[in-house]
Amino acid sequence: MTTSPESKTIESKNSGSNHVAMLVILAGFLIVLAAIVGAQFLGKSGEPIGDAQAPVNAACVAARDELVTFGKLADQMENAELGDRIDTETAVLRSMVAEFEVASTGNGDGQAAFNAWVADWNALIDARDVAVEQIRLGYRPTAWLPPEEQGKTVAIDGRMDEYSRREDVRACTTDMLAADTLDGQRFYRQPEN
Repeated sequence: MTTSPESKTIESKNSGSNHVAMLVILAGFLIVLAAIVGAQFLGKSGEPIGDAQAPVNAACVAARDELVTFGKLADQMENAELGDRIDTETAVLRSMVAEFEVASTGNGDGQAAFNAWVADWNALIDARDVAVEQIRLGYRPTAWLPPEEQGKTVAIDGRMDEYSRREDVRACTTDMLAADTLDGQRFYRQPEN
């Protein structure tokens, strides 16, 4: 069976159209992939911390440096003594967050995300206050952090730390400041550069 010249022309046009379509799809895929990889490489969200980054990081470094001066916890601390230590640490954290509250990202979307992070810090500090009262009454709370909210699977401290790493305020993670530790030694790492 022979193929007519008209059908060869139609097949040739269809083949060319398919190649163009595949190239367009491939180019689109590569653009999306580059955007994802670029965002991961830069570590920035679509809601950047912007102008608030430097003062926030400075406040966290200063808080960490002050917390380190308190030294290790004594072995077998009495509840009142542990409560006093937690209150002292919480006062440093509260002062740090007060500096956050006057910072501005310089952009609306970034400010909304930043404000949510600051609200998480305030919720964590409030939870420390409740837990320290339980400690003074003789109870050692095992689960004291605010619960997950709105179906999110990341606990509040995980969510806070994720934001800190994403926005490159790495001195501001809860573990860097031992903010999520009540009854146990505090390990203050050096902030990452």
